[in-house]
Amino acid sequence: MRSRNGNLPFLLTSLALSCTIAFGADNYYIGYRLSAKNTQAIHENLTVSKAMRPCLPENTASVIIFKCAPQESLESVLKREQTAFLEFAASDELRVKSNDFFASAQIQTLNSLTLPTKCYAVEFNDESVTITATK
Repeated sequence: MRSRNGNLPFLLTSLALSCTIAFGADNYYIGYRLSAKNTQAIHENLTVSKAMRPCLPENTASVIIFKCAPQESLESVLKREQTAFLEFAASDELRVKSNDFFASAQIQTLNSLTLPTKCYAVEFNDESVTITATK
């Protein structure tokens, strides 16, 4: 059922999210790359670095929340919850590259999966960390 005041709950949620991004959260650049040769992972790299300036909030920002221990770093949370974070981040942009090499009756395949480095607003609470996609 629609309320009389229209989209007020949506507007309040958006305003609260914008304030969290602008005032309460730190900004981090996060990127990921996985290389595989003949379906076996040969290199995996998750990069996390703190942004020097605030990132611009998106109008339709997506959010994910993870549980964390006090004083736990963002990198350790992301490594522990890597699959869930990659699924969250891949909804925006994911790059896949595949190269096949044929040489004397052998086929070699080299694949790479890349999530381009992007800025995220990260807010640590007592028992959780909130990660919000930004521009």
